[in-house]
Formats: sequence, structure tokens, C-alpha cells
Amino acid sequence: MISQVNIRIEQSEKQQLDEIFANLGMTTAQALKIFAKKSIEVGGLPFEVTSPNARLQNAINSQDYKYFKNADEGLAFLND
Repeated sequence: MISQVNIRIEQSEKQQLDEIFANLGMTTAQALKIFAKKSIEVGGLPFEVTSPNARLQNAINSQDYKYFKNADEGLAFLND
């Protein structure tokens, strides 16, 4: 069974990705499939994650998400 995954990114970023992957001889969809398969293979992100840049730090510090004291509290919230 095939499932579909949708992401939303800025149009300019999509165009940049399309160009990068076209230069590698593939579509963005094909590149994302490779990313997914490699993530499964390694059991996580297939690259090292380092200190967040300013944009990521702002997202981390955003108040657009709910805080939980522990995993059980988060699971209880999801199961309500």
C-alpha cells in the first residue's frame, strides 16, 4: 500500500530544491523518498544535527506548542 506525504514550504525554497535535485538527475519527490528510506535505515535523521541557527532557535522558543511535564502527561493529552 502506498501512502502520500504532503509538506508545505515556501515557493522559492521549492524552486531551489527542484533545481538542485534536477542537477542530480532526480525529482524532488524522488529525493524525498531517498531521505525517507535512509532515515528508516539509520533509525533517525541521516545527517548530523548541530546547534540550531537563529531561525530554528526561534521555532524552538515559539509558544505555538503545548508543554508537558513528562511523556505520560503528553500521552494522556493525545488519548483524551
